[in-house]
Amino acid sequence: FSFTQAASLEANSGFISLRALSSAEAAAMFHTIASRTISAVSVAAPFARRAGTQQLRRHLLQQSAFARSLQVANGSGNARARQFSSGSSISVTFVKAADGSERTVSAEVGQSILEVAFAHKLDIEGACGGECACSTCHILLLEDDLEKFAEPDDDEADMLDLAPNVTDTSRLGCQLRLTKENNGMRITIPEGIVNLMAS
Repeated sequence: FSFTQAASLEANSGFISLRALSSAEAAAMFHTIASRTISAVSVAAPFARRAGTQQLRRHLLQQSAFARSLQVANGSGNARARQFSSGSSISVTFVKAADGSERTVSAEVGQSILEVAFAHKLDIEGACGGECACSTCHILLLEDDLEKFAEPDDDEADMLDLAPNVTDTSRLGCQLRLTKENNGMRITIPEGIVNLMAS
């Protein structure tokens, strides 16, 4: 259901009643639910990792991805809609693993790899719009290029755990911002995408 049609279930004297919510109330409710879910997952997931309970951890991460998607739908920034101009351009090459085809495009310093892909209508889904809430902007880098970026944070590492065909040089395109040092970089778009937000 949409935010404007949302309803809340309220326990009242032993029975459940439905109360229609305004758009603002619904948005606030979804934000609260999403925030609490993400907080709970951030605490529980590391314990699941250490305990070796991969099935539980995967379920927790899926819940986190869904909760982040609620935040995105509730007005968070969307990489598809962003305009960016730093006044300094570089070139990068995208390679499709499926067929080996290549395309070299211009990119602005400061753009994320996902924003570059969107700007040139390349075949990267980026279902969450660049909010690190899915793994559909999974890319592969060369070792030398990988070393030019900071290590992935916990959120990115968690989302990468949900991506298929992950390698030691896997990253999320939404989390990597380009500098002049990245001029000439080659970016591989791997086969196989898992979109938890559409499941």
